[in-house]
Amino acid sequence: MLEHELHFLLLQAFQYNSKAITKEILSLGLFPGQPKILEYLLEHNGAVAKEIGTGCVLDKSTITSLLLRMEKQDLIVRKKHDSDKRSSYIYLTQKGMSLARKVKKLFSEIDETAFQTVSEKEREHFLETLQTIIHNLQEAQS
Repeated sequence: MLEHELHFLLLQAFQYNSKAITKEILSLGLFPGQPKILEYLLEHNGAVAKEIGTGCVLDKSTITSLLLRMEKQDLIVRKKHDSDKRSSYIYLTQKGMSLARKVKKLFSEIDETAFQTVSEKEREHFLETLQTIIHNLQEAQS
């Protein structure tokens, strides 16, 4: 009974969520992977690529290619800091900031659709449980 299997339910949720997001991000001129980077930088502007990759669960080669494309689209800018010449810190441009806010609003609307018939208490419990599951899976891979 797949409807009672965690892996299957997570896959279904991901697919429906991804489909809703993809439809909207294409109209904004964004490519898959870019919206979550924009959202991450909205909260962590000035992060290094490694932090962005970890926060968005993207491998090094994927984050590198996404950031290069985003830089060419004038969504981000890289800056070196006097205290750390080895790393580039990544910041949203004005265009990037504007799109990041649109992405954040879009993600919030999709979340609200997903939780529309779920009580606040059930929502909080679900999110706490899902965070625990993610933590358990991360620990198992360490």
